[in-house]
Amino acid sequence: MKITGSIFAAMLTPFDQNEEISTKGIAPLIDYILSKGVDGLYVGGSSGEAMLQSCEERSLVLKEVAKHAADKSSLIAHVGAASTKEAVALTKIAGSNGYHAVSAVPPFYYKHAFDDIADYYKAIADASNLPLIIYNIPALSGTDIPTEKLQQLMEDDRIIGVKFTAPDLFQFAQLRKSLPSKSFYFGTDEMFLAASATGTDGGIGSTYNLIGDVYVGIQAAVKNGDMQLARNLQQKSNTLVEILLETGVLPGLKHALNRLDIPVGPCRRPFSKPSAQAIAKLNQWVDNNLTN
Repeated sequence: MKITGSIFAAMLTPFDQNEEISTKGIAPLIDYILSKGVDGLYVGGSSGEAMLQSCEERSLVLKEVAKHAADKSSLIAHVGAASTKEAVALTKIAGSNGYHAVSAVPPFYYKHAFDDIADYYKAIADASNLPLIIYNIPALSGTDIPTEKLQQLMEDDRIIGVKFTAPDLFQFAQLRKSLPSKSFYFGTDEMFLAASATGTDGGIGSTYNLIGDVYVGIQAAVKNGDMQLARNLQQKSNTLVEILLETGVLPGLKHALNRLDIPVGPCRRPFSKPSAQAIAKLNQWVDNNLTN
């Protein structure tokens, strides 16, 4: 099983000023993201502040995105949760709303045995006919699945690959070499060129909400052998990432999009507002790079 496309924005979730989900903000954000040439959307993941939402809120977001984008792009629903029951419920929502694949972080907070993690992924796969992508992000999930265990999980034909959000390009290359029939999407935006040179099936990232065309360009430049262009584009990404590390990645991205009149609102607390100094740097970058 394969899904169409290679560059997916890890979509933000619009909120209103009361930190409630803004359904009216979803369509403008989708239209902006897709205008940058990306292939699809990864909905309800880390960038979408999903772990700060109830299961009902996450279901609402999945449904609303599908209403606007199911016929416009490839859609991957992130359904990972602390409990298998919640992950399965979200998987069923994705399956009945036109999603093309699901993805999931390992069950988090508690330290689970590998067999329990494997059962969790099996339950998700059993809950729909959709292909499943493991979301490997040990820095946030707290679970670092070793290479051999990832290989073991992917013996299930319904698990088509991995969203790999980690800096370990050696492990990434090992997985690619040992599992040539699977798909590997890189999720560390500031290292996308390195992953592309190593060999990747695409990328899924948070800054793709704002500059998805940069990653489309890097992928094309590597394919065409134009490494200088690829380096220039990666540097554009890295300059933005450097500023976002000062603002906070998600608060900074939301501020930049709001500045472009894409109404995504604030982040949900406990995220805090960026400092005035960091915002000034971000405003200058946006004005120099994204406004006419």
